[in-house]
Amino acid sequence: MKNTSLFSLLISTFFLLMPALSQAQINSDDSGFKDYYPIAKRPYLSGGIGNNPYENIVFDAKPVVYYGIYNDIREALSKDTITPGDAIYISIQPQLRLYNENSKPVKTPSYRAFLGWQRILSTRNNNFFTAAFETGHYSNGQTGAAFSTEFEESTDGGNAAYNNINDNTNLSKILNRDSGNFSTNLSRFSLNYRINQFDSIDKPTRIHAFTLTYQLYHNKFMGLFDFGGFNPNDINIYGRSQVEMIYGYTGYLKKMRYSLEQEVYLRFGSHPSVDFYRSESRGIIYPWDNDFGFFTEFSFGFDDYNYRFVDSFPRLSVGVTWDWFSPFVTKSKK
Repeated sequence: MKNTSLFSLLISTFFLLMPALSQAQINSDDSGFKDYYPIAKRPYLSGGIGNNPYENIVFDAKPVVYYGIYNDIREALSKDTITPGDAIYISIQPQLRLYNENSKPVKTPSYRAFLGWQRILSTRNNNFFTAAFETGHYSNGQTGAAFSTEFEESTDGGNAAYNNINDNTNLSKILNRDSGNFSTNLSRFSLNYRINQFDSIDKPTRIHAFTLTYQLYHNKFMGLFDFGGFNPNDINIYGRSQVEMIYGYTGYLKKMRYSLEQEVYLRFGSHPSVDFYRSESRGIIYPWDNDFGFFTEFSFGFDDYNYRFVDSFPRLSVGVTWDWFSPFVTKSKK
């Protein structure tokens, strides 16, 4: 059964990505039918080299989608006066991996789902300031104990496995990678500032973007409802807080757009065996100056994939992606 699910995974991923790929191709800068999200996670499909000692990743895909409830960001930025723009949305952010091993049982995927709100404001010198708040759920849909393959989550046997964990335990070595549960509710608060340089038709041609995000894991869904929360034993292992810092530069080589990005993630309160940092360095080219692009990324530090944050390894990836906030023509603010 080794890699027998490769074809089905690629086909499934293709159909998951098609709506966004189609949007990337048919929505030009002149289209008024596209929603924009200044703070967003890009969808991607990638392959690469570099793995932990326990698993060999063949493909990694994140078919992120945003379902707009309300969005007047493009309209607000196109006015000739300073007008705030808002977006209210639901974002579904699954992440799927194919490993070079037996395809049954299917190994733990990763699911994130958020209800979000963003507000953007253009400054007098035509830069953009955005704030975002998102709250939702993060899990892998499994029921097994995280550190035991013999018991279910929250059973006496599953809970007993935590009694053997101390500060010197190598969590990567004992992680239940086939059916180990990962579940928590979380909220994210982000600030983004974009410094823009425009051409003669008020389209951004050079952009410096700075983003700071604070992420909090909590037990109650949206802070109110008592479901989907974390196992008390788990929260002591992965901690409650994460900070993300992102810098991105966007420019043009003739008519071809490109981006250079650096992301740093810092976790607080996690187990001593877990790296507290993650770095992602990325270059993207958009050959046709629309949303669709090709990227190369080098990452190291903890793995940003549900309970596999206990792993740490360098990886070089190449793949395809698309942008939820590509440059478009605005109007100068009076």
